[in-house]
Amino acid sequence: MGMIKIFMFCFMLTAVLFSLIYVPTKLTMPISSFRPIMNYLNIQKTNKTSYPTTFAYLISASKGDTVKLKRLVRALYHPGNYYLIHLDHGAPAWEHRDIAKFVASDQVFSQVGNVWIVKKPNLVTYRGPTMLATTLHAMAILLRTCKWDWFINLSASDYPLVTQDDLIHAFSDLPRNLNFIQHSGRLGWKLNKRAKPIIIDPALYSHNKSEIWWVIKQRTLPTAFKLYTGSAWTILSRSFAEYCIVGWDNLPRTLLLYYTNFVSSPEGYFQTLTCNSEDYRNTT
Repeated sequence: MGMIKIFMFCFMLTAVLFSLIYVPTKLTMPISSFRPIMNYLNIQKTNKTSYPTTFAYLISASKGDTVKLKRLVRALYHPGNYYLIHLDHGAPAWEHRDIAKFVASDQVFSQVGNVWIVKKPNLVTYRGPTMLATTLHAMAILLRTCKWDWFINLSASDYPLVTQDDLIHAFSDLPRNLNFIQHSGRLGWKLNKRAKPIIIDPALYSHNKSEIWWVIKQRTLPTAFKLYTGSAWTILSRSFAEYCIVGWDNLPRTLLLYYTNFVSSPEGYFQTLTCNSEDYRNTT
């Protein structure tokens, strides 16, 4: 009887240890699912050196931006960070192949394994909500894929003014819940040009590239929350990114629905969300 108890205890202990090792590996989607259809990338997991701060970058590019995109990735690259490239679905196939080859052929990228391409890119309309949807899509991928402290969204036209080592050093002693969002509650001219007009982004339901559509009728200002505006380019904490994606209250989803018909929604969504959230209004 004693031998049976010992056997059962050993079996249960082994099962628990196995679950702790096996289950977490199933909760994270493999990196290969984010690769382009072309099997150019051969990302291998390596033990990365620990850095005091880690950034996750979304770099967005459109048709004709491949040269600028490569330049920016080279300038931004640091083995301690993560980089997700989104090339507009509307870009020609050869540009998608060119970027995939660029990432796959770089020995450092392949060895460290921290540069990825969105496998199924979105069709993005200038000033439309699909720009915001692409940013949230990237956040979700990066949250599920790797550990980082801050999320930074950039376009291929951007270029850094400081080195990544300097940026890492500057952020190393900062509280990890800080968000760097340029924002203002004074809408000014945007009140009539952005807040009241109603637009429709055809890219939400069509693969054909076109401009946003303007609805004749306008809407009144919301009373359930206050609108804020600012720059579309931000540095967001991991905690706030998680709030945007999984939102433990309904504010992120409510605002996302509201900003679906808002002109240049990336210039208002994150500002309005942080400033109306009790948890994050003092983190910007």
